[in-house]
Amino acid sequence: MGDHKKWASRARSERNLPTHVPALDGIRGVAVLLVFISHFHWILSPDPFLAKVTPWHFINRTFEAGFLGVDIFFVLSGFLITSLLLKERFNNQSGMLSRFYKRRALRLLPALYAVLIVNFFVSRWENFPSDIQWRTTWHALLYLNNWNIVWNFGATQDDLGYLWSLGIEEQFYIVWPIVMIAIAALKIPPKIAVSLTALLAVVVTWHRFDLWNNGVSWLFLYVRTDARVDSLLIGASFAYVYRHYRVPPKILNLLATSSFIGFIYIKYRFGSLPVHPFFFQGGFTVIAVLAGTIILAAAEGAWFANRILISRPLTIIGKVSYGLYLWHVPVFFVLGRHVTSGPKPLRILIGIVIASAVTSLSWYFVEKPFLNVKNRRYGNVPAIP
Repeated sequence: MGDHKKWASRARSERNLPTHVPALDGIRGVAVLLVFISHFHWILSPDPFLAKVTPWHFINRTFEAGFLGVDIFFVLSGFLITSLLLKERFNNQSGMLSRFYKRRALRLLPALYAVLIVNFFVSRWENFPSDIQWRTTWHALLYLNNWNIVWNFGATQDDLGYLWSLGIEEQFYIVWPIVMIAIAALKIPPKIAVSLTALLAVVVTWHRFDLWNNGVSWLFLYVRTDARVDSLLIGASFAYVYRHYRVPPKILNLLATSSFIGFIYIKYRFGSLPVHPFFFQGGFTVIAVLAGTIILAAAEGAWFANRILISRPLTIIGKVSYGLYLWHVPVFFVLGRHVTSGPKPLRILIGIVIASAVTSLSWYFVEKPFLNVKNRRYGNVPAIP
């Protein structure tokens, strides 16, 4: 109880927090690299359960468990959006919502539209069934691709299937600012707000566990918003802590280090394809809490690994992570369909080079110009995703 009062006495409701935290760019870089390597199998085989990147099980497990990078993205997105909205303090609630959604559109839509346009022409060139292509494209445009997988399983375009995660994030972005306005309007104290947010995450965890016990497909549970939004809510909970409390740095460093060890253990113990039952029985929530602890420590500058996270390579990758996430899967798919022989390392290297080149072009000629417009009109705020 004494510790709680000690932390609460350091409340930050009147303190300005940094708009940009380089260490979080580094975490974003780590997350996208995990996802990136987990998709190498698309270069080698159309079936992720058959493709083995190397002859060594331990290394293959590293690649397979890369899907946990998406969970890091979820937590980080929940953390950043909530931190941003708390920072704005709801001085102008209607204006705040308008600014928020306009910023999101300028950040997210240009690169997404570019990917969908390029994918459209590539699919026509490859004679992909037009009805499936159109349906998948429209769902992607509306950020409903996760539900498209559920509603039209077996009749979706695999090249765009990975956009399911963006669907979950955008659906959260639509609802969560409105919830936060309600919290502010009702003058709910921070300690109650963080408790309610965490409780919502627990409800989602229980809901997912119940669906799993009732035989719902692991793939459907993996992409359904109602079964995955706990990670974003946990990120939001940590944002409340970040905004209103200052945990002693030594404690944060210890917690973050322990969380990192726990993350690595879970990654190698349960990180396989198809996704291990552990994750649907509470594991995704555990991963989110571990990731949230690391993110909080990194944001505070309290973790010893911050010097790695703020390194130039990781922060650069973090800044272009959205484009890399959008472009690498279509590149890998096309390469996998048209380059079917040759040494695996060489084919993977070709995929890395092409994906990196396309990402760079996207950053300089598509994303950055719109980011400049966003920053001129609405200020330089944390990039989400």
